[in-house]
Amino acid sequence: MIEMCELKVAQKEWAKWKYYVMARSQASYVDLRQLFSGNQWSQEKEAHFKQQIAAVKKLPVNVKARRNAYEHVWGYFKKMVTHQERATFLRLVQAMTETQDEALPYLKQLAEKYQIAYILDSYFFD
Repeated sequence: MIEMCELKVAQKEWAKWKYYVMARSQASYVDLRQLFSGNQWSQEKEAHFKQQIAAVKKLPVNVKARRNAYEHVWGYFKKMVTHQERATFLRLVQAMTETQDEALPYLKQLAEKYQIAYILDSYFFD
């Protein structure tokens, strides 16, 4: 078993990756989220976490997974945005395809405008 301070470091790292993972694979997101249940951390869990992140980085675009993640991220500022920003976001998400995604840069623009540090400090836009 690894000490609690290492669990905290791992939890912070997961927080940076979670929407990136969610945007690529719901199954991987659920698997990794479950690693952190119980507040216990081990070298095996650490290795599994790193393997899953590496695997997720290689996954092809999944529009359904991206749409789900974008809607979760949208929740951070949906009460702050203007009606026009809301309409633009909804239009861009609906128009999204495997090869065209204007919603992600728009979310980044909104995150910067409204200074959503949790999202800006994550790997979501990478």
